[in-house]
Amino acid sequence: MRILYRSVILQPQLEALARDAGVTLIEAADTDAALREAPNIDALWLWPGCYDAPLAAALGSSKALRWIQLLTMGYDPLEKYGAPHGVTITNAGDAYAPTVAEHALALSLALLRQIRPSIERAAKQVWEPGLAAGVATLNDAQVAVIGFGSIGREIAVRLRGCGARVVAVTRSGRPHPLADESAPVSALHEILARVDAVVLAVPLTAQTRGLIDAAALAALRPSAVLVNIARGGIVDTAALVAALKEGRLAGAALDVTDPEPLPAGHPLWDAPNVIITPHIAGYGGTVPGRRVLGLIGRNLDAFLHHRPLEAQITITPR
Repeated sequence: MRILYRSVILQPQLEALARDAGVTLIEAADTDAALREAPNIDALWLWPGCYDAPLAAALGSSKALRWIQLLTMGYDPLEKYGAPHGVTITNAGDAYAPTVAEHALALSLALLRQIRPSIERAAKQVWEPGLAAGVATLNDAQVAVIGFGSIGREIAVRLRGCGARVVAVTRSGRPHPLADESAPVSALHEILARVDAVVLAVPLTAQTRGLIDAAALAALRPSAVLVNIARGGIVDTAALVAALKEGRLAGAALDVTDPEPLPAGHPLWDAPNVIITPHIAGYGGTVPGRRVLGLIGRNLDAFLHHRPLEAQITITPR
């Protein structure tokens, strides 16, 4: 069995995992190497950011490829460029969910508790108790969590621990025990009109791109805040900047942006009451890596013994 891997993380650990299982692991250091090896591999372990149109085409011509294992939960490059027909695709499952949810909670609290302006005043040695007028709380707040997969559910656990009332917004709107209320995405604007905060936890697909557009932002109350730990393309960046600068939104906290990385001079940097972190929500020391490796190890064993794999995902046909 030949596995090709292209990753920016966990390279020694992946090599050890393959060695212990007795399979051949081939590193693709660059795009050319990946394209050369693609026709002759049984599986691909991949950081999705390395997936592009040439690789998608090369994999499509492979006769042996049966499994693609992504090292992240996100899979938007595969949605963009398409995936080989008949290949099992798995992502990182819930491996990053606890740390991403922790980051979402931290960003939510930072916005509501006026942490950024407090730090800015402290840097200037200014004591300004007037900031108290803008402090809000998650206690008894209504928070819409858009997307209720493993990350959304972990976010809900933490929000409810702070006394918030969670509204889960999903495609189906089916009830869930971790949500105080559930609604279909078709009712999004009605939900946005009555919540205090919105947390985005959906994958970026053709259906979710631009989901939070000018109309969605206009549905929110001026006192509401927006937190995005999903993908930047879910939010219309220009519309968000306008809403913040015009005072139609109390604040936004973004671990992801569109474009990403956010270039110097972009108006989002200077928008009022914005917190930006550089796509670090999934990190948390060695914990997420251990969880990812555990999942890949279980999937490798299942693959070798012809059992179903964990964390399978379906890519929307192009």
